[in-house]
Amino acid sequence: MPSGKATRAWLLIRSLARVRLLRRLARAALVSFAVMSIAFGLLRLAPGDPVLILLGQEATPETVAEFRRVLGLEGNIAEQFARYVGGLAQGDLGRSLVTRVSVTSLISRTLPVSAWLILTTVVLAVALSVPLGTAAAIYRRTRFNDVFRIVTSILIATPIFFSGLIMLLIFAVRLHWAPVAGYDPSFPRNLYHLWLPAVIICGVLVPTLARVLQSSISETIEQEFVEAAVVRGLPARTRLWSYLLRPSAAPAVGLLGYIIGSLLSATVIVELIFDIPGIGRELIVAVLGRDYPVVQGIVLLFGVIVVFVSFISELLSGWLDPRTQTA
Repeated sequence: MPSGKATRAWLLIRSLARVRLLRRLARAALVSFAVMSIAFGLLRLAPGDPVLILLGQEATPETVAEFRRVLGLEGNIAEQFARYVGGLAQGDLGRSLVTRVSVTSLISRTLPVSAWLILTTVVLAVALSVPLGTAAAIYRRTRFNDVFRIVTSILIATPIFFSGLIMLLIFAVRLHWAPVAGYDPSFPRNLYHLWLPAVIICGVLVPTLARVLQSSISETIEQEFVEAAVVRGLPARTRLWSYLLRPSAAPAVGLLGYIIGSLLSATVIVELIFDIPGIGRELIVAVLGRDYPVVQGIVLLFGVIVVFVSFISELLSGWLDPRTQTA
């Protein structure tokens, strides 16, 4: 009998977990569709006609109408949206209005560059924020914590474009420790071009992560199970990970969605400053040229990435701390 009850309980838990997973997937799909719809509508409401930008103000109405037909811009917004969704359902993101290159191939060419920048930034941010946040929590009643709060507040308040230009002047122009602009796609030479942009983005990312981790560890360190681990004489490494870092990491991991969103927006600025041929720079060029399909495809990709990372971060937070599980 007990085994039968245990089996039914296990099946119930699996069923609830499956329902929760399906709800999260449905929510992620709805958010992605909403992002795509908002981007589509805002682009059409923005001033500037891509056809007139391409042809010039002297173009005749007949030429403009024919060009709209060729580019697929004829009809009202609802008709254009219906055509775009139909193509999207078939995996077609459209073609650039300016270069006539498919948006898929453009993304596949520029996304790896930005992905390398984001990966380098995340690795560097974790390597810096974890020891800083842990030290600030352990020495929270010392002068170190005061200095930590002041420095992190200054870094968070400093705009990326300002700190980027200052560090570019110091490390690239003056010291020649990094290139002023350009990119080499081969590994590991690409890291020579990416380390300074990654450090610039970390100027905002590391203080945010470190302060969240410090706050979480400060709460965890007061718990009775931490004192029990010390009394039992467990090794310092075990106490640090199992009793301190793992229970405290869930809030920081839960920020992954926000962090990736911040990284995507930061890469746009940094890629412009360092002339890195990533997807962020391509987005700015497309916005200035009113290249609707390119902007829509990149914004949709950004939305899907943020939603996917948020979904993964929720799962990781639940694994690290089951108390964070939500329906």
